[in-house]
Amino acid sequence: MMFQALPQEIQDLLAVLEYWDEILEGFIMMIWLYVWALMIGFFLGLFLAILRQYGGAIISRIATGYIEIVRGTPLLAQILLLYFLPYSLNIPIERWAFYTNFRISDREMTFILLNPEILVGILALGLNSAAYQAEYLRGAITSVGTEQLVAAQSLGMSRRVGIVHIVLPQALRRVIPAWSNEAAYLPKYTIVVWYIGVPELFGKAHYLVFKEFIPEATFIIIAIIFLVLISTVSKVLDVIHKRTAIPGL
Repeated sequence: MMFQALPQEIQDLLAVLEYWDEILEGFIMMIWLYVWALMIGFFLGLFLAILRQYGGAIISRIATGYIEIVRGTPLLAQILLLYFLPYSLNIPIERWAFYTNFRISDREMTFILLNPEILVGILALGLNSAAYQAEYLRGAITSVGTEQLVAAQSLGMSRRVGIVHIVLPQALRRVIPAWSNEAAYLPKYTIVVWYIGVPELFGKAHYLVFKEFIPEATFIIIAIIFLVLISTVSKVLDVIHKRTAIPGL
């Protein structure tokens, strides 16, 4: 064996890295899930935050109910509920998939863009993230205060225009430090979709463990990948916050 002269721990790490194509496929899938979930969570969360803050008695309570239910139940339970719900309702699920093939070096790889499991994973992660992002965004909206909205209305702006052009631009800048927590932690939540068969990074790790039975080296590499990714996301968001921060706040 080419690594025979090396310590056993290094041999194990190098043996796992021989499957770099599997790890790369899992990493790409994780990023794919992360980007879609973050976008869905942001826009739905912003909508929920506005409804909770300005929606009136009934609509505000509906938004609050959604946020509290989602935040108060396990993400895994939400994913399994969405996954098994069509079967419980006797809704037939056809097998379909959108995928692309590509080659890196001498390895042929297949990346599945969308299938029923990935769709459920994206929706569940996005709907879950929306509840948390809504609270970050609502806190930022509240910090702007009602006086500026009242002043905008006194100048002839409608309530909607005041919210869009006065409140939200400030709130979206103020929310970055708190919102960055959700943006940084969300990649770790993607591992849960492995339970419904999505081949993301954690799922690939389990595949490698069953194939080579080197769990320590496998999960060390996976942990390092997550650490580098989350540290990079946090650093980028810190830079964005510094460049967009409101002077004096």
